[in-house]
Amino acid sequence: MGKGFDEYASEYDAWFLDNRNVLYSEVNLVASVLKDAGKILSVGCGSGLFEKILREEYDINITDGIEPSEGMAEIARKRGLDVTVATAEDADFGCEKYDTLLFNGTPSYISGLDAVVRKAYTSLPAGGKIVLVDVPKESSYGIM
Repeated sequence: MGKGFDEYASEYDAWFLDNRNVLYSEVNLVASVLKDAGKILSVGCGSGLFEKILREEYDINITDGIEPSEGMAEIARKRGLDVTVATAEDADFGCEKYDTLLFNGTPSYISGLDAVVRKAYTSLPAGGKIVLVDVPKESSYGIM
């Protein structure tokens, strides 16, 4: 999976920046559920574009990410994220290290999502949150 995203890392950002209304409708949605979210891990952080906007415009600071694409991870690092290259299936979410695990636009790409969500749940402290924002890749939005 990571290799396909490596080939399109720069095009990913370009598309969102050309479609700012779509970008900001998603950013606003994500920001609304991340208020008072504590320490956040972004699983499938991509290029870190969303995390950068959340930090600069919403005062929501996400410092850590997991991303299977080396090309995307490199861009996210330039945007200030500490990124581990791994799939959600193989990643270590730590033990009570994060208050919130954010899966923004990634659930459709995770094989065995139920197992990943269980792993995420067990890694959280009491009262921790899992935020799943999905854009099904077969949907009109996903195809766009």
